[in-house]
Amino acid sequence: MNVQRKKTTAKFPLLKIESVYKAFGGVQALLDVSFDVEKGFIVGLIGPNGAGKTTLFNLIAGVYSPGRGRIIFDRADINKKKIYELVTCGISRTFQNVELFESMTVIENVMVGQHVITKCGFLGAISSLPWILKEERKAKEEAMELLAFVGLDKYADKKSSDLPFGWQRLLEIARALASKPKLLLLDEPAAGLNAVETRQLGELLKKILNRGVTMILVEHDMSLTMEISDKIVVLDQGEILAVGTPREIQSNEAVMTAYLGK
Repeated sequence: MNVQRKKTTAKFPLLKIESVYKAFGGVQALLDVSFDVEKGFIVGLIGPNGAGKTTLFNLIAGVYSPGRGRIIFDRADINKKKIYELVTCGISRTFQNVELFESMTVIENVMVGQHVITKCGFLGAISSLPWILKEERKAKEEAMELLAFVGLDKYADKKSSDLPFGWQRLLEIARALASKPKLLLLDEPAAGLNAVETRQLGELLKKILNRGVTMILVEHDMSLTMEISDKIVVLDQGEILAVGTPREIQSNEAVMTAYLGK
C-alpha cells in the first residue's frame, strides 16, 4: 500500500493551526497547539486517550470555537464559521460512529452530501422546472460515480441500514466526498473493521489522495496511520508532543513513553 505522494509547491499550507487553546469549564483540553497541514498530504493525528485529539478535530470541523488562537483554512480565518459554512468552504468529515440516514437509500445518502453545492433550495426541489430537473440528473450521476469510486454502485437503491457495517463506512466517505472537499477529516474510519476491510480502506484513502483531497486522520490503528500518513502530529495532555514523519515518530522516545508509560 505505497501511496503516491503529491508534492506541493504552495507557499501557504492548506490548514494552519496557530496557538489554539480550548477549555471546558476548568478542564484545559488544548494548550497552545500549532501545526500546519500541507495541501495534497495526509496528516495523522494521534495520542493517548484524553490527549485532546477529538477536541482539536471538532475545532477544525466547526463544532467548537477556540478559546484563543486561530484556525486558518485556505488563507482565511475560520474561527467563527458554522459547520455548514465550513462545508461550503471545502471542509468535510466522517464520524467515529457511522451517521447515515437509515431510511434513505444508498444513493440518496450521497445526494444529501451535495446539497451545499447545488443551486436549488427546498422550493426548487419540489418543482419540475427544466433547469432543476437537469441539476437533479447531474447530482444523481455524480452520486453514482462516487458510489462506483468506493465500490458500492451495485447497491445504490438499497436502504443504507441494510448494508454491512464496513460498507456503511464506505458510504459515509462517499457522502463526505459529495461536497467536493479540499480537506477531508476522517474520525477513526477503521473502527469496527476487520483486517481485510482496513487494508481496503487504506487503498481507498490512497485513491482519495490521488484525487487531490488533503486529509487529517484520527485513528487508533497505528499500522494504518503509519502506513498512510505523510506527517504525524502527536498530542499528549492537550499539548503537541511531537511532529514528524512516521519513521521519526516511531523512533521518538517521548512518544513511546506517552503511549507505553516507559
